[in-house]
Amino acid sequence: MSNSAANAISEFIRLRLNRRSVAFFLCLVLSGLFWLLTSLSKEYVDEVSIPVTYEDMPENLLLVNEPATEVTAEVKGFGFDLLWHMLELEKAQISILANPSSLSSVRKNGQEVHYVLTSEKTGRMTSIGDDQLEILKISPDTLFLQFKTLFTKTVPVRLNADISFLKQYGITEEPTVEPATIQLSGLREAIDTIRFVTTEKQTWIDLDESLTADVPLLQVFNSRIVRYSHQTVQVAVNAVEYTEGAVIVPIEVEADDAALVKVYPSEVELRYQVPLADYDGISADQFTAMVRLNANTKGQQLLAVEVVNSPSVVRQVRVNPAQVEYIVQK
Repeated sequence: MSNSAANAISEFIRLRLNRRSVAFFLCLVLSGLFWLLTSLSKEYVDEVSIPVTYEDMPENLLLVNEPATEVTAEVKGFGFDLLWHMLELEKAQISILANPSSLSSVRKNGQEVHYVLTSEKTGRMTSIGDDQLEILKISPDTLFLQFKTLFTKTVPVRLNADISFLKQYGITEEPTVEPATIQLSGLREAIDTIRFVTTEKQTWIDLDESLTADVPLLQVFNSRIVRYSHQTVQVAVNAVEYTEGAVIVPIEVEADDAALVKVYPSEVELRYQVPLADYDGISADQFTAMVRLNANTKGQQLLAVEVVNSPSVVRQVRVNPAQVEYIVQK
């Protein structure tokens, strides 16, 4: 047999097999679809989870127990509808009117507790379509709701942060927090223990420029028990560049007979750090250097020099010399 004849026969067989494979595959797909459609057209009973929402919550009351966020429902419906629900193409939910005035109540452990019978929620689940699934049973069969009076209180906010600066940088005022106070609302027993709230711990290292950040507040109690009017505050750290300045100031004497006390030297040099923007506004008369001669220091050969007044914008004031000699004239 020639090569051309063999090739022709091989190509014919391959085409026949490909056609048969395609036909077989199509038949398999069609039979699968037919089986799926047949199965989904039947009615089934199954369990599904359904979220629970609470509406009409009174503003002056607090729900103190942990309410159920979902229930397990035994439902009946066609396979199409169950598949639709499981794929969550449409959401189903059960709404509870959580107003005590419309709920039944019982006494448990000496306290009034309201409740909802979930059996009252059985029926058609119209929330995911028109009569798609029928709820046969819901578990748990009772939802309990315990309310207490809602209290409010205003407290300050404190920043909890580790802050450091690069050399020659610092701050002239404390970081600001906005808002400086927030309102708490919730259970009185919890709110009465709170004197202030803090931010979550922050760490800002080696700053060389000002910083503004939204910082979360630290929630000590469960948010159901105590709610904050704000979840975050804005913190501003005003970083400035410092430079060194120096002035010569006279030494003042504090003593019973100050006019008779002479100190040597009579002046000291004060070196200090000052914001670059304030450098030209600093002068010697804004500083006061003083020595004190009293019962505690009499008899000492040297008196320590204290800086008792300095501009609010300067920092790290150093005195040279730090101690001076004195004599008392007679």
